[in-house]
Amino acid sequence: MGLMHKDFHSGNIVNQTLTECYITDFGLCKPITENNPEKIYGVIPYMAHEILSRGEYTKASDIYSFGMVMLEVLTSYPPYYNIPHNENLVNEICKGLKPEIKCEIPQFLKEIMEKCWNFESLDRPTAAELETQLQKYVFYNYEIRKQVENQIQAANKSNKNFIQYDPNEMHPEAIYTSRLISKLTIPKCDTFTEYDTSNSRQQLFSIPNIIVEDKENET
Repeated sequence: MGLMHKDFHSGNIVNQTLTECYITDFGLCKPITENNPEKIYGVIPYMAHEILSRGEYTKASDIYSFGMVMLEVLTSYPPYYNIPHNENLVNEICKGLKPEIKCEIPQFLKEIMEKCWNFESLDRPTAAELETQLQKYVFYNYEIRKQVENQIQAANKSNKNFIQYDPNEMHPEAIYTSRLISKLTIPKCDTFTEYDTSNSRQQLFSIPNIIVEDKENET
C-alpha cells in the first residue's frame, strides 16, 4: 500500500498463538512520500542509520527493524541490551555497527536477517521477497525445509550451555519504549565503517522443535 510503519519493534508485536502474531500501533504509519526530519521517533536499536542520520523513513527502514526483531526471536537477546541507548549508540549505528549475535542460528535464517540489516537500504529485501523466502521453508520447498531442520537439530544438539537472556542484565540506560529522539543526539554522519565481528562470542541456540512440528501439522 506504499505505507511505512515507522515504529516497528518487538514491543509493537502481539502474539495470539505460538505461530500467529500481529503488528500493532500504527499511530505513526504514513505514506512513503511523507517524511519529517525534524521529528525522529522510535526505539534506537531498531532504527536504521538513514533514519538516525537524515530523518529518512522508507519501507526499507521497516525491513531493517524486522531484521532486529528476527535477532530477538532467534536468540532471546534484544539488540544492544547491555549498553546505553544514547548519542554514542546512534553515532556507532550510523558508522555501520551491527548487534552481536549471541549464538549460532540456522544459516538460512541468519542470511535473511543479515540482509535486512544491510547498510544500503536498496539492498535490503522487500516485504514480498521476505515472504517468498520464508514460505520456501514453511510451505513449498522440501529440500530447503529439510536443510533448515538439519541446521536446527545441529544447534539443539550443541546448545547445552547456552544461557538465554536475563532481563536483569539490561543496562539501566537501555530504553525499549518509543520516544522522540532529540536532534542534539543525531550525528552529522553517514559514513559506513565495516565492523570486525570475527571475535564475537557465539554459542549455539536451540529453536524449539515444537515450532517445526506445528508447521508440519499445519501443512
